[in-house]
Amino acid sequence: MDRRVQKSRQAIREAFVGLMKEKNFEHITVQDITDRANVSRKTFYLHFLDKYDLLDRIIEDAIREMDEFGRCVCELDWVPATEHCFQYLADRYDFFGTMLTQAGAPYFRRRYVESCMSSFRQEIRKVVGRQPLPEEEVILQFVVHAYVGTVEWWLQQGMPHPPKVMADRVGRMLEAVYAQLPALRHPVTERETPAAPLAQLDPGA
Repeated sequence: MDRRVQKSRQAIREAFVGLMKEKNFEHITVQDITDRANVSRKTFYLHFLDKYDLLDRIIEDAIREMDEFGRCVCELDWVPATEHCFQYLADRYDFFGTMLTQAGAPYFRRRYVESCMSSFRQEIRKVVGRQPLPEEEVILQFVVHAYVGTVEWWLQQGMPHPPKVMADRVGRMLEAVYAQLPALRHPVTERETPAAPLAQLDPGA
């Protein structure tokens, strides 16, 4: 790609993310973006169809990069892998802190959750094999939303604890959950209910 083209595209993306920190996506115009990026509207439309296309491409690029990073750390134990993940988020705080807050894009959160679902499902396969666990979706929903919710809180609070501390706490909890997975191979059965209600006390007794 021509260096000038790459520079213009990067300027547009950075301008857009900067504007997302300041106002809701719906209130951002293409003119706002081009003014901030110091490019013409013609240049903008050479790269993107509209602001929705720009948002989609930024999100998909971020998710793809994050997935590639996740594959690089997936062989590590839970605590060091989680530390790498929190450090990854910290190094990109401006982006993730914007996208995972109210001023960001709800669509990004959904894609982030989907990415985490895929990663955590692969970890389940490592522990219990190819056969799905009974009620596996319940386990995934619990683990993923607990993790994503913690990440959101951490970013929204301005990263009050360093990645190493977060990894020690979150990583150990994830490790404990996954250690219990083999014990969940058998489905839960309903307890046998009494055939008849308990006898009533005889008032005359």
